[in-house]
Amino acid sequence: MRWTVVIPGALLPSPIAADVLAGAALPWLAPMLARTRAEPEITVESNGAPHLAWLWRQFGGTGEPTTAPYALRALDADADPGAQCWHIDPVHFAFARDHLLVAPLDGAPAPDEEAVLARHLVAALHELAAGAAPNLHRYLGHWLLTLARPWSMQATPLDGALGQPAHEHWPQGADAAAWRRLLTEVQMRWHEEQLNDAREARGQRAVNALWLHGGGAWAALPARPFAAASGDDPVLRGWALASGLPREALHDEGTVAPARGDAVSIRRDLLVPAQFEAWDQWREHLAQLEVALRDLHGDCFAAGYDEVALVLCGRRQVRVARLRRGDGWRLWRRTPLAPLLAEAQ
Repeated sequence: MRWTVVIPGALLPSPIAADVLAGAALPWLAPMLARTRAEPEITVESNGAPHLAWLWRQFGGTGEPTTAPYALRALDADADPGAQCWHIDPVHFAFARDHLLVAPLDGAPAPDEEAVLARHLVAALHELAAGAAPNLHRYLGHWLLTLARPWSMQATPLDGALGQPAHEHWPQGADAAAWRRLLTEVQMRWHEEQLNDAREARGQRAVNALWLHGGGAWAALPARPFAAASGDDPVLRGWALASGLPREALHDEGTVAPARGDAVSIRRDLLVPAQFEAWDQWREHLAQLEVALRDLHGDCFAAGYDEVALVLCGRRQVRVARLRRGDGWRLWRRTPLAPLLAEAQ
């Protein structure tokens, strides 16, 4: 039985991989990876988020990953996903020379601040998108929008847009212009509020934009590749539920239940620094991730798993490295670390 850990941001650009890793202290992970079995990398059409595309395909999904309606069902089993559901995440647009960069918030808005932001969004939706019968759902920082009349758009996942110029990833399609009008209206309303001044005074990024992505309709997924899922990621939990897993098979982060089949989790430690090419920060996060993986490795084998599979993801590619019982004794294996964590050009 296998425990699969999906790690977005783990593969480095090939020209700099050796230099970035030269400063990384990995007393457990480097020897373990040197003795692992690594599969050839695969290129995934993914809009910059191959970890989502890889997981989506494991569950039998086709085309671009649909995430929002599954996240909604994971967050609230009683929520109506409508005809269509979208993530509509508050983000920060940062000025960078001649364009805007998509950045995550570095601190969730306080409940009263979030209520103000949401009130303006709802007002703009009712003014500019009333024909779609919009309904905003908010759960602990997750914002989702359900529509009775679907929008026709293709959008880049937020994970793929982070650190990238916003204009290169605007939604495309018949309703894209309507979305841009709505975004502009919300930005103007938010600009007049004082809460962003307070955030900036605290050293936090202003909430000055929304990112629409992951839209689609809920449908049962045809494959059930895992018997359990761990962590609080609502998309992974939603896909697991749609594959037929009961909620009892969804476990909290860090919980390793006795092995009764394959399990899956996702670690996002490296994603944001990789997207922003903040390599010093990436190395720091890798050191923290090493500790978590070492503990998971020990817990998994103690719980009866035979293998921990690390799904290493970059911007376009995925490589699977398999840590198996007894690998630590295979001293003849000498897989170099830099090529293993490098994304082929």
